[in-house]
Amino acid sequence: MSPDVMSPDAKSSIIDISKEDAEKFSLTSLRFKHRFAESGLFEDDALAELIETYPGHLMTVYTTTQQPDGSYLWRYGSISGLTGEQVLEAIQHGHLWLNLQHIEDAAPRHAALVQRAFGDIANLNPGLRTFRHNTGILISSPDMSVLYHCDIPPIALWHIRGRKRLWLYPDTDEFLSPENRERVVLREQEEEVPYSPSFDQHAKVFDLEAGDAVAWKQQAPHRVDNLDGLNVSITTSYYTPEAQRFYGVVFANGAMRRLLGVTPTSRNTTGVAAMAKCAFAAGIKYSGLLKSRERVLQTSFQVDPREELGYVELGAPQGA
Repeated sequence: MSPDVMSPDAKSSIIDISKEDAEKFSLTSLRFKHRFAESGLFEDDALAELIETYPGHLMTVYTTTQQPDGSYLWRYGSISGLTGEQVLEAIQHGHLWLNLQHIEDAAPRHAALVQRAFGDIANLNPGLRTFRHNTGILISSPDMSVLYHCDIPPIALWHIRGRKRLWLYPDTDEFLSPENRERVVLREQEEEVPYSPSFDQHAKVFDLEAGDAVAWKQQAPHRVDNLDGLNVSITTSYYTPEAQRFYGVVFANGAMRRLLGVTPTSRNTTGVAAMAKCAFAAGIKYSGLLKSRERVLQTSFQVDPREELGYVELGAPQGA
């Protein structure tokens, strides 16, 4: 483990980013370098130990299943009763994607790397203010893909092991309709949104190796294909004052559409109307009026390292 990276007194930067790019952070898509792997926290033994000791309510495991119409269904599973080594083994040869959520609460040594990185960016861009960081460690199989989707806040992805391809699409209504944007923000559906292969000709494509980082705008649609090896990344969602206002406006637009029967068209984040929308959104969230519309996660499979895909369907005989 490199003391230069992990020491709280370390003065060298943990990332390699230009001042020009740091000043664009959260406003556009950026690619730069990081040194997280030097910490030694992402080798197999360390990952297995982390999985085994991680709070169960902060871990989510997924797979995708192709449907008869050719679309893919994103499904949730369980790792109950398995050691960290067994879970990692299943991911290495199976078709799985594990998210260790909220490392800022559950894995302080890992979270310190991200804090250092954001500090380095802030040193180059003193006007940048970020808050409400939500960071997770993603561990996924060599052939796993993440379907076309959008996240609610801006995102920074720190890639650590394996190779993956990130497809990043324009943040316009052509690629993400206002209605689907609102459904995601209101948590009525998963983050997956309608996709067409024709979108690919408009995408920015990033082939990521260990040590690469990419950051992109709030709600920019994207998808990911793993290309080789066990893939390990850290992903950080965060807000800026502008991003928080945008969230409030989109939430309010969706609430107005559902509760008042109006069709809002503006997503402007400045002015009296935007302030009113943000206040309205806060009131609706506090009231819980739309809570019943939120999706409910259903567990449909059990991770099993003895199986080719790394899991069995719940209710099916295991180890057959």
